[in-house]
Amino acid sequence: MNDAFRIRADISKVPAGSNCALLIRHGDRNGELANVVSEQEGLNEVGTERSRQFGKMLSRFSDLIAYSSPVGRCVDTCLNISKGFGNESEVEVTSFLGMSSPFMVDPPAAYVKMHELGLLGFVDAYVKDTLDRKMVLPCREGTKMLFSFAIEKIQKMDGGVGVFVTHDMILTPPLAYFFGYDYKRNGLVTFLDGIVLFKDGEGYTAIYNGRQVPVQLDGTVILPDSSRERSDIGN
Repeated sequence: MNDAFRIRADISKVPAGSNCALLIRHGDRNGELANVVSEQEGLNEVGTERSRQFGKMLSRFSDLIAYSSPVGRCVDTCLNISKGFGNESEVEVTSFLGMSSPFMVDPPAAYVKMHELGLLGFVDAYVKDTLDRKMVLPCREGTKMLFSFAIEKIQKMDGGVGVFVTHDMILTPPLAYFFGYDYKRNGLVTFLDGIVLFKDGEGYTAIYNGRQVPVQLDGTVILPDSSRERSDIGN
């Protein structure tokens, strides 16, 4: 069983004793990888085992809390990560991590657009801010909401880790917008991968694939080029 995780290198950057949030996609499933799949599509055997291995990888942290999208494969990912960690924490299910949040204003219209454009086409339009604002919030606002939610949940921990299991369509846009993730070449964010967010001095730092960005307590990401048009996204 392959238990090598790309995110391991980013987790290693978290200072000892710092609270940490892992905003990750659920574990491996069957079905078409670049298409919308049924909510009933669960983890496959690989996804179950890798989720447990992922939990074992988090042994450096003092405690673990788990939050999940309502979709079953996300809940099961949390449960198996918790088992691997050695502390079967209760999973808090929240629609905030589901496919209707944090950025969708009109989820039914967004789903129609996803089918029309394809998932990668939807991500491309979203990060370039060409979608109707009545359908989705701007990527910066959606990411701020996501980070703020995670910070609120982990801020009172003492050297612990919060696992927030969500979907590729929630994570790929901020990865592209803030971290230069090349979705055109690499596709949507892979299973059990995502963003590491950790306490860093008076604020927080978010990291993906070694690239770090500072995050304010309210979830706002600070970028040197935040006032410029992000015309290079996805190139």
